[in-house]
Amino acid sequence: MDAGTSGPVASVPMHSAVWSLAAIIAGTFMLQGGNGLLGTFLSLRLALEGVPSFLIGIVVASYSAGFLVTCLFGYRLIRGVGHIRAFAVCGALMCCVTLAFALKVDPFVWAALRLLTGAAAAGMFMIGESWLNDRTPSSIRGRVFAIYSLSNMTAQSSCQLLLFVADPAGLAFFMITAGLFSASLIPVALTRASAPTLPSIEAFGLRRLFLVSPVAVVGCICAGLVNASVGGLAPVFALGVGLGSDEVGLFTAALVLGGMLLQWPLGRLSDRYDRRWVVLGVALTAGTVALSLASLAGGPVLGLVLLAMAFGGSAYSVYPLCASHANDHASREHAVGVSSGLLLSWAIGSIVGPLIATTSMGLFGPSGLFFYTASISLPLALYVVWRMTRRAPVPAEQRSAFVAQASAVTPSAQASAVTPSATALDPRSGQS
Repeated sequence: MDAGTSGPVASVPMHSAVWSLAAIIAGTFMLQGGNGLLGTFLSLRLALEGVPSFLIGIVVASYSAGFLVTCLFGYRLIRGVGHIRAFAVCGALMCCVTLAFALKVDPFVWAALRLLTGAAAAGMFMIGESWLNDRTPSSIRGRVFAIYSLSNMTAQSSCQLLLFVADPAGLAFFMITAGLFSASLIPVALTRASAPTLPSIEAFGLRRLFLVSPVAVVGCICAGLVNASVGGLAPVFALGVGLGSDEVGLFTAALVLGGMLLQWPLGRLSDRYDRRWVVLGVALTAGTVALSLASLAGGPVLGLVLLAMAFGGSAYSVYPLCASHANDHASREHAVGVSSGLLLSWAIGSIVGPLIATTSMGLFGPSGLFFYTASISLPLALYVVWRMTRRAPVPAEQRSAFVAQASAVTPSAQASAVTPSATALDPRSGQS
């Protein structure tokens, strides 16, 4: 059965179809919230323990490496044991590894454990998103994708605020995140939806993708360099400039909230005008705000929070804008392959970025994180300007509609938005 074209889901009213997907979205909501909280908490805890920033960067990069491995090869496990068993295995692994973090605070041990959480989280996202893709009628695909993205971003921003409820130096957050991972299994295990069919992903090499849309490839690499670094190291920055442990959660939540509030209006603006102008604007804004954050480190909390919202609104819109720009230049049947190529571009940046960012922090202190992000965002703006002199814009009537994605501050949110299963759910993919 082709997803969304036949079967019981396609024949029921729209509200019933959406309701039937609520269990999967709820499970992913708790997984996303726990995963984002774990990433923030681990960086914060390492910083509180006095671990050098470069070693924290290795821990952050390990998550992205594990996530990428599963995104590229995890289908073998799912096809081998089935969706339910694979989801249960990944969920159990997430819980066990999360509790294992509490046994010893050691950056090298934590890097290995973070690699496992990245791999397990990717498996859970892939399976949950496969269910959504399989059970979503084409008539409501765009709405479901929007609800899914909004749910992920809400989970990210709200769970950051849990840092207010306990002392990060204790064991509470290991238990809270493990509990969220366990709870995410419940709605998925209880769903009556039949096991989904994994989408077929067409290979679309980076060289071919670069020829189709150079700005998209460079932009997605830059998004990985910036998003993974800030997502994993923002707690280290916030703590280093004098914010308390609870205020760190407010700072990271503001980053996510900014991305959530500005992504849709920026996307709609890019539907009307050359998207490269919008990418140029957000890159310039991200670079300028990053310099402000670096310069005002140690300033009032409210000022840092407002700047964080502005940075999140600009920097975390780069990936979805570039993805839409790439789809403007690709045929509909190649959309999934294009998105998978963009995933690889993003992953390259997300693995390398935290290592470079922590080197900058070693040289310039906490402010080095945002000096680094400015050194990525501002050259990206210059590259977009140069590309605009080399290629005419896509006519408005030929542009694909912008699709928001859960490009939030932690690597977990950004990566979950670009798993192969999520790209198939994307209404631009043509899979229905």
